[in-house]
Amino acid sequence: MMFFSAALAHLLAVMSPGPDTAIIFHQSLVKGRAQGILTALGIGFGIFTHCFFAISGISLLIYSSEEAKFFIKCIGSLYLLYLGLSFFISKKSSKSDESKVLFKNPFVIGLVTNLLNVKAFLFTVSLFSFINLDSNTLMSLIYLFYFPLTTAAWFSFVSYALTHHSMGDIFNKHSDNIQFASSAFIAGLGLFILLQALYGLR
Repeated sequence: MMFFSAALAHLLAVMSPGPDTAIIFHQSLVKGRAQGILTALGIGFGIFTHCFFAISGISLLIYSSEEAKFFIKCIGSLYLLYLGLSFFISKKSSKSDESKVLFKNPFVIGLVTNLLNVKAFLFTVSLFSFINLDSNTLMSLIYLFYFPLTTAAWFSFVSYALTHHSMGDIFNKHSDNIQFASSAFIAGLGLFILLQALYGLR
C-alpha cells in the first residue's frame, strides 16, 4: 500500500508543471522527437541520482542546510535563465558560433535540468524521509529504479505526443513563434525561481 501511494504521489509530481516539463516542451517542439526522448532519458537519470542520494541519506544532509538549498536554487535558476536566453543570443550569432553553446547533448540537458530542479530534489527527500527505507533492502532497489523509469516513460510520451504527425503542420508553420515562447517561458521560470530564492533570504 505504501508503494502505490508513493508511486501515485510521484506520478502527480512528474505530471505537474515545472522545469522538466518546460525543457521537454522546448526540446521536442524546437528540436524534434528524438531530441525530446533523449532529454526525457536524461531527466530519468537525474531522478535516479536524486533517489540514490535520498535513500543513502546524502540528500538529508543537504536538506538540513538552508545555505545549500539556497545555492541549489540559485544555480538551477541561473541555468534555466541561460537555457532560455541562449535562443535570443544565438539569433544574433552566426552559425559558426553554435559550438560555443554550453550543453548541446539533449541527454545532458535533461540530466542537468533535473539535477538542478529544486522541486525534484525536495520531493525525493520528503518522500524517502516519510517512507524511511533501509538502503540495503530489496524495496529500496525497487523504488530506486521504478521512479526513474516512470519519469523517463512519462516525458518520452509527452515528447511523442507533442511531435505526432497530426500536430506537425501546426508546429512547422509556427516553429519560430513556438521557439520564442518556449525560450521565454524557460527564462521566465528561471527568473521566478531566482527571485523566490532571493526573497526567501529576507
